[in-house]
Amino acid sequence: RREDRQKVQYGVAGFLGAIVWIGIFSFCMVDWATVVSNSLGVPVAVAGLTVLAAGTSVPDLLSSVIVAKQGEGDMAVSSSIGSNIFDVLVGLPLPWLCFTIVEQEKVVVKAESLGASLLVLIFMLVVVICSIKLANWRM
Repeated sequence: RREDRQKVQYGVAGFLGAIVWIGIFSFCMVDWATVVSNSLGVPVAVAGLTVLAAGTSVPDLLSSVIVAKQGEGDMAVSSSIGSNIFDVLVGLPLPWLCFTIVEQEKVVVKAESLGASLLVLIFMLVVVICSIKLANWRM
């Protein structure tokens, strides 16, 4: 048995509590963004994407600034790049995969420029990796 078992239990309870609060605040944020966008006459999709962009970018910015101030510039850059790659490779497809498994339906993505967006994303990923390699950063 671990001597600090009670600390681990508090940690697990705190983590689960944080997940519950994130769910509650996310629900409220979506509802509030819908109300505000309808009040201002802004399309809900535009407001949603704006709130989503700000909600994912601000924490990345803060964490990158904190580690950069601690002298870990490489970590700051890799955090900002890695989180965006994770969002695109896991954050988008995982909900679609869950929906497909549960509902037994395909998720149809209607976007005329999806192919071009994917090419730009792949190009930028290659540029970042090549830049890191050429700058002799450790990978």
